[in-house]
Amino acid sequence: MGADETGLVADIGRQSVRFGLSGGKQGLVPRDVHHFNTADHPTFTSALVAYLHRMGLENRTLPSALAIAGAVRGDVVNMTGSRWYISLSGVEAVLRTRPTALNECAAVALALSQLPDSAFMPLPGPAMRRVRPGGTFLLVGPGTGLGVSALITAGDRFVPVQSEAAHMTFAARTPEETRVVAHLARQARRTSNEALLSGPGLVTAYAALGGTTTPAPEEITRNAARDPVAQAALTTFIGALGSVIGNLVLAFGAWDGVFLTGAIARALHHKLADPVLRHRMTEKEAFGRQLADVPIAVVNRNDLELLGAAAALGG
Repeated sequence: MGADETGLVADIGRQSVRFGLSGGKQGLVPRDVHHFNTADHPTFTSALVAYLHRMGLENRTLPSALAIAGAVRGDVVNMTGSRWYISLSGVEAVLRTRPTALNECAAVALALSQLPDSAFMPLPGPAMRRVRPGGTFLLVGPGTGLGVSALITAGDRFVPVQSEAAHMTFAARTPEETRVVAHLARQARRTSNEALLSGPGLVTAYAALGGTTTPAPEEITRNAARDPVAQAALTTFIGALGSVIGNLVLAFGAWDGVFLTGAIARALHHKLADPVLRHRMTEKEAFGRQLADVPIAVVNRNDLELLGAAAALGG
């Protein structure tokens, strides 16, 4: 896309989609952002046409970048946990040019290189390194699901790695984690990383460790100081997160930094300073010392998908 050209960006989630415009005189920062619920539109194309109508862009040729909650392969992208699917050729018919499509977590990873230092909240440990080509970085985003991506250097630019590591099998290492795994088995649910490291996963941990109610994830984090079960669930969550982070750093070779994104990470920022996170991260036999040198930071932004889509469009 040319520097003066306007493009469309979209963050397409399980329950909603956000559209915005990028490029032109205002640069990559998305503008004219509007939100649509999937329940209000039978298809993604219906929501897209509604946005174009709202913006008076129905008859424009628009380059576009779509950050999609699903594995982006081929012309049709089936979205995880949604009745929508995305037909790239269908989008091309509406916008008159082929869209760029990438997994939402890969878009978030790309956004990291566009952020100011003030967007990062470092956790205890080694000093955070700037997100610049030359390094390899890991992104982990616990939310309604679990997002995982990495930034790999290729020459003087980054290539985002689109990953479905959330669906890898979780390996329990503590008695509490074993109880969570047993609880999932009794419900005939698979023990994936996402089954524990997500908002619903925190609720699962609470139930497995003795909870007699079904609180929302934010209630568990808020009540940890006065509810022993909530405290145990939270400690289990943080320890499991550290273990999975360590595994993923080894898998991607992400020695230059780990970034935690999403509302859960922001809400748990101070609790993630618990030494159990780094202890479990570095508990990896021969590579414990190298893992101890990897910095971790929480990203204090909620617009990363659209910003990353804009970066993909502009790059």
